[in-house]
Amino acid sequence: MSESDSIVRMIETGGVYYNISGATPADVFASVIPELVLPACVSRESLLAGLIEREGLMTTSIGNGIALPHPRTPLVHAEEDERIFICFLDKPVNFDAMDGKPVYVLFMILSSGSGSHLRALSRLSFLFQKDSFRALLKQKPDTSELIHAIKELL
Repeated sequence: MSESDSIVRMIETGGVYYNISGATPADVFASVIPELVLPACVSRESLLAGLIEREGLMTTSIGNGIALPHPRTPLVHAEEDERIFICFLDKPVNFDAMDGKPVYVLFMILSSGSGSHLRALSRLSFLFQKDSFRALLKQKPDTSELIHAIKELL
């Protein structure tokens, strides 16, 4: 499976979520987690705790209104359980980004280890460098449009 296929699979498995509310990163996480389709090995409580713990260490915002929240330690151990949840917020939220811009979209990553996590980050970072992809994200596209754009760019 190519790296672009892997990213697409992780997003298709995780899903795309819209109008996620919250005034703080922790509020946003608490709001979206009940909606997520999680693998059987991951509890909602452990995911919430892992995301809040990681965000407390350092912001997961990468600038331009995008954040990549993830637990510090893997909660899944098999590749088929890996997911990327794309979450469009109803209002931008302050994640203490280096560029000062509030976050409007999360790419929440559940990976099985540092190797797969770094590969996902690499491919996502490549996408985020593309002006056309960032512009598309601001439009809060539907899942098929988003997947099509990712396949085109990767």
